[in-house]
Amino acid sequence: MEVKRYIEVSERLRRLLEDAEQQAKEIMAQAEEQTEKIIAEAREEARSMRLKAETGEAVDELLKEAEKAAEDEAEKILEEYEKRLSGLKEIPQERFQKAVELVLQRVLQ
Repeated sequence: MEVKRYIEVSERLRRLLEDAEQQAKEIMAQAEEQTEKIIAEAREEARSMRLKAETGEAVDELLKEAEKAAEDEAEKILEEYEKRLSGLKEIPQERFQKAVELVLQRVLQ
């Protein structure tokens, strides 16, 4: 009976881990999408400024600044999502470890 319970707990924890990994993939996809959007907006703004500008040098400098700002913002977003992802991954592992300890205690008794 204890082994069956251990298997059930293990399966549930495996499903929780799979769910956490799926959420992590979704978070990363959102972060990448947002990064691409920020960079695309910066490039579009630079293109429109290039059309209006008299010299290409000024526009190139503005483009570099806009891309740098977009990359910095995207990196911050990715860091935030990675923190959330690591938190999601830790939850199932902690639960799995507690379940293993509980099963082992019961089996050894």
